[in-house]
Amino acid sequence: MIDTETLAETNGKYVMPGDAAPAWRDACEAGVDISLIEDNLKRSPWERLVANDRALHHAKAD
Repeated sequence: MIDTETLAETNGKYVMPGDAAPAWRDACEAGVDISLIEDNLKRSPWERLVANDRALHHAKAD
């Protein structure tokens, strides 16, 4: 049986960790997509730099 937290995450609804800092909660309530930040923080610093370079290249191409 899947728990409700995992189900909500699977369905795209972000589940705030219970120990989230006030600024984290404020950002989430303001509409910031926290899941993107969390996914990015799972990457190494090098992977984040490479992704940033790709995004800059795409922005300059338009």
